[in-house]
Amino acid sequence: MTTHAKLYRWNDSGVCTLGVAHFGSFRCHTIERPWVDDGTPGGKSFESCVPDGIYDLEPFIRPDGTEVYLLVNEELGVYRAEEDVPGADKALNGRWLVLIHVGNFVRNVVGCIAPGNGQTFHNKTGEPMVSSSAKTMNSIMEVLNADTHNTIEIRTL
Repeated sequence: MTTHAKLYRWNDSGVCTLGVAHFGSFRCHTIERPWVDDGTPGGKSFESCVPDGIYDLEPFIRPDGTEVYLLVNEELGVYRAEEDVPGADKALNGRWLVLIHVGNFVRNVVGCIAPGNGQTFHNKTGEPMVSSSAKTMNSIMEVLNADTHNTIEIRTL
């Protein structure tokens, strides 16, 4: 069954961007990098969250064998791989390998989205974080069907 996920960003503190995502009936929290508009399509590569819009969610296997999902919307400057980005200077023409993957802190993502079952602050450092990211990612993997066309709509509230 196709899933049309939605991610609602509700807080961009300049340190991180927090949101709530719905994958069908499954709901989770997210943490991302803050928006950095450096004038390039898709925002600043490896430092910014992606722009609002609708993205294809494609299954992807990381070099370590971890199964995740890849966001793609070439019209917004977000590509599958570096070789898909047009032009000679890839970093000025778009970004690539934007994933939904495990990560509890904003330092664990470089332009990607990390899901968790809650949002809180680390009890020693005070850093914003999502909790139980690996467990939450497993739930997302169960909801999404790799054999169908899945999408995610991202909106800032």
